[in-house]
Amino acid sequence: MIIETREFTRVEGNGKAEIVIEGNEVKDVRVKIVEGPRFFELLTLGRDFWDVPDLEARICAICYLSHSVASVLAIERALGVEVPEETRLLRELGLIGELIESHALHLYLLVAPDLFGYPDAIRLATKHGELVKEGIALKAFGNRIRDLIGGREIHGINVKPGGFGRWPGREELEAIEREAKALLTVAKRAVRLFSGIGEYGGRAELFVATDGYLTGDSLVSNVERNFHYFERIEERPLVYSFAKQSLYNGKPFLVGSLARLLLKAESLTPTAKRLFEENRGRLEAGWVSYNNLAQAIELVYALERAGEIAKTLLDKGFEPENVPVEAGDGEGIGYVEAPRGVLVHHYRIAGGKIEYSNIITPTAFNHAMMEGALLWEARNLYGNAPEDELLRRLEETVRAFDPCISCSVHFVRG
Repeated sequence: MIIETREFTRVEGNGKAEIVIEGNEVKDVRVKIVEGPRFFELLTLGRDFWDVPDLEARICAICYLSHSVASVLAIERALGVEVPEETRLLRELGLIGELIESHALHLYLLVAPDLFGYPDAIRLATKHGELVKEGIALKAFGNRIRDLIGGREIHGINVKPGGFGRWPGREELEAIEREAKALLTVAKRAVRLFSGIGEYGGRAELFVATDGYLTGDSLVSNVERNFHYFERIEERPLVYSFAKQSLYNGKPFLVGSLARLLLKAESLTPTAKRLFEENRGRLEAGWVSYNNLAQAIELVYALERAGEIAKTLLDKGFEPENVPVEAGDGEGIGYVEAPRGVLVHHYRIAGGKIEYSNIITPTAFNHAMMEGALLWEARNLYGNAPEDELLRRLEETVRAFDPCISCSVHFVRG
């Protein structure tokens, strides 16, 4: 017998799950990513490297800056380009804005209805209007940063190899510093709210992240430091899904906010670090549902870090100047922490043209872990709870991962 969920709601993209029952026991769970493949790797082959970051920005409306920055980093590494500290800080500011926008959308509008027992944010707003307004205020601030750094709130094309198309001005950075400070109280309230979330989804045992907080030169895990994805992580296609599945040394693993906090807490800003320490015990237990608590703590980190970056640039001052980038040959990997976790863009360039392209998204990295979490929940509830309660909990478990299904459907012939 197979129990099939409806298509997941309050997530980005289309997917569902099948629970396989044999002999009155749950034998397997399959997460079926049914959204059609996007072929972005193939679209970049043969193209001039200058065109690629703008093309990759079209992969996702929610995390377009993560794709733009990962693409630019891979190109710059392939062509031996070093950018100054000011450029790196502004790119980080853009990623911070994306994290704020994405986490606020997920926590306040998609997960909070579960906490209060409402089917959606519109009905949640009838009783908790101020909470929804706070989420929208955070989301709007994140979008203002994305507009400033990325050129548009959605699918911006301002991040370029060697620098930017347009650089922000002093008044714009002063506004970022001021608004980030003003919203910090709101984010701290979010931590209190999501610290009340329950334990579900099973416990993750393996965590992977980049070696820097939002960008990196390599990957780290809770069992080793500094490795490249192709040295440890195997991607495999599935007959029932348009997203590939990834295993780390043959086992499922978790990327995203919880992995970042557990692997890189030393990089947090002061208030975020204090909130992490207050919740360390529960976070280290590894329950998948605590990824939402980790996202709330990251909102505090992001607001503090946005203010730090703006102040650093204002105090230091900088002259907008792009580093020249010449066409050539080379191979590079861009590692970025998208809001949902590790994002990889890997290119090989010959004569300025892309001849190899591979993209692995956080949802593809989490795909096997998602199936494991649903299997744990299904075995825990099947026969012990009504079927509608089982299906509701499975949906909540999927939402804890904050999947971006549209980003995950990539294929390239090896």
